[in-house]
Amino acid sequence: MKIAIAATTSEADAHVAMRGARAPYYLFLDTESGLSEMLPNPVSQAERGAGKQAAAFLISRGVDKVVAGNIGPNFSAELKNNNITCTEKTGTVSEVVDELSNQV
Repeated sequence: MKIAIAATTSEADAHVAMRGARAPYYLFLDTESGLSEMLPNPVSQAERGAGKQAAAFLISRGVDKVVAGNIGPNFSAELKNNNITCTEKTGTVSEVVDELSNQV
């Protein structure tokens, strides 16, 4: 499973971003291989349509699940229309990674 976690910074101690579609970064975690990659969100500063654009970015990366502090209605609808699970969580990205790793 490939998971995208919305992050406030690219640092190891980043917090989960509250605004999923406008998160500054996404941590991509592949639970099968254990590989992870932090990438900037190319639409974090979009004037409008961030939900659709962020969803398209995550879809292009092959994501199965998205984690953010808050997943807005447009972002959520786009993700769900593409069979991507949405989960709202808070805390640090590393805490979320640990929690998700224990679930697999």
